[in-house]
Order: sequence, then C-alpha cells, then structure tokens
Amino acid sequence: MAALYNHYLGHSAYLVEIIFIAVGVFLALYSLGTHGTKAKETEEGLLVKLLSKVITKKQCAIILPLTGFVLILVWSVWKIFVKDEADLKMEDFMVTLFGLSLVLYYSGPSRFTMQKDFIVLYLLFLTLVFAVIWKLYTILTGDSYVRITAYSEYYFITGPVVFLVRLLGVPASSELDLSGHGLSNTIIYDYHGRTIYLGIGTGCSGLYSAGLFFSAFLAFVLVRYSRVDRYILGALGIGFIVTWASNIFRMVITILVGAAYGHPALVFVHSYLGILIFVAFITLFWYFILKWLDGKEKRAMTETASAQEPAPQQT
Repeated sequence: MAALYNHYLGHSAYLVEIIFIAVGVFLALYSLGTHGTKAKETEEGLLVKLLSKVITKKQCAIILPLTGFVLILVWSVWKIFVKDEADLKMEDFMVTLFGLSLVLYYSGPSRFTMQKDFIVLYLLFLTLVFAVIWKLYTILTGDSYVRITAYSEYYFITGPVVFLVRLLGVPASSELDLSGHGLSNTIIYDYHGRTIYLGIGTGCSGLYSAGLFFSAFLAFVLVRYSRVDRYILGALGIGFIVTWASNIFRMVITILVGAAYGHPALVFVHSYLGILIFVAFITLFWYFILKWLDGKEKRAMTETASAQEPAPQQT
C-alpha cells in the first residue's frame, strides 16, 4: 500500500518503494507463518461462502479462476484494439493484479483463506475505485477527471495548507488554473526574497491515498469481522479524516522546509519523508481502531454467550 501511494504520487524515490515492497513481502510471509488459521484443509474462505449462496462450491472452483482470466483478456483487448494504447497505466496494473488474484485463488493451502480473501477483496476495491469509477466518470461526463481533481486539490489540500502555512508565519498564496495547461493548483511562497511556485499534482489531492485506504480497510474488516456495521462505517469515516490530515500535515511540513532551506530540502522531504508521515498516521489509526473494534466484538460475543446460557434452576 505504501509503495503504491509513493509511486502514484509521482515521487522519484524508487528506493523507498523497493523498501516498502520488501517490508510488505516480509509481513505477508510472517502472516502466512504465524497467523494461518488452524482449520481443516477443506475450509472455504469468505469469498466462496458468499458466492456459494448463488452457485455451488464446485462451480466456484471453476468460475473464480475463469473470471480472472477473462477479465485480463477482455481488459487487454479493449485497451489495445479499442483504445489503441499499449502503455501500462495505474488502472491496468490494478486490473491485471486483480485478475491474477482470482486465477490463483485456489492455489496453496486452504488454511490461508483469510489472506487470500484479503488480497482478492483489496484488489477488487482498488479496481472499482481506480478503474471503474474513473472510467465511468470520463464516459458519463465526456471529460477527463482533471476538473474534479483540480477542485478537490484546491478545496481539500491547497486551501487548508496555505491557511496553516500562513498561520505559522510563512507568507503564501494559491492559484487555481482550469485551463488544462500544466498543473491546476499552485502554492506560491517566499524563499529569501525569491518567489517560489510549487505545483500541486493530482496525487496531492488525497484521492489516491483515500482510495488506497478505503480499499485496504474495507477488505480487512470484511475478512476479520465478516460484516459492515455502524461502528465499522464510523471507523471508515475516521480513517478518511486521518488520511486527509496526514496529507495536509505532509504538505505543510514540505512547504515550511522549502521556505526555510530551499528547493533541494523540499524535494528530499517530499520524496522520502512524506510517505513516512502517511504510513505513521495510518499505522497509529489502524492500531487504535483495531483495538476498539476488537473490544466491541468481544463484548458482543460475551453478551451473546450470556444470553444463551440457561437460567439457574431453583431447588
């Protein structure tokens, strides 16, 4: 998640992405080694349980991999022969990984169904957010998503960042340009008497980070709790606020460093430390919100068990 966030914000620090991918692989292997459920090999995961309500489990074993293969094939044919494009963009990356996760869903021991379900659901939500929703928007409006990202950048990121930077004593202003030439959002600040123009890219709008968080959190709670209730929806809302706040905090720190130490320092903070700020915010949120949700789950199970206990008989 961190590697994707870092890459699609337009950063050039590939070393950071490689480190986060390595950490993610290590955590995945650790999960497989220590948190695999000690269940029978025939146990089905959440995905199969949901699909088996409309089709048989035997059909699931055929349809899931076949769906993944067809998805990759149809998407590739549409992109190459209809759109006449051969480059690999973010949505192509998402769709391909989602298709592969379906193809390989039945690979490996079934005691790892929780991990498999999380991967499939996470990639499913990423595909819906970054491929389906984007494409539907462009088809229905006949326009690219430049305008919506420009406004979201300005009102959710650029405006609050400029306000906080001014509040901290650094003169700054902002500009919104919808002409489609260059970056739509610009933050203007002073560095030792020089006027610096800092363009705010699409990634800084917070849409990417919000989409990544939404996909990961929703997939996680579905696998862990097998439901979505008002508490989980509340936690999801808090998570969006935390994601937005981390983006604001990252941009404010970046501009303050640029105003104090110049553009090289700004680039360093933006490329290397910005992702660490995002990960720190999300990690703290995840830790505390998980403890809260687990506590509610245990209390609910205790109350259910108490209600099912037979009343003591009087003698």
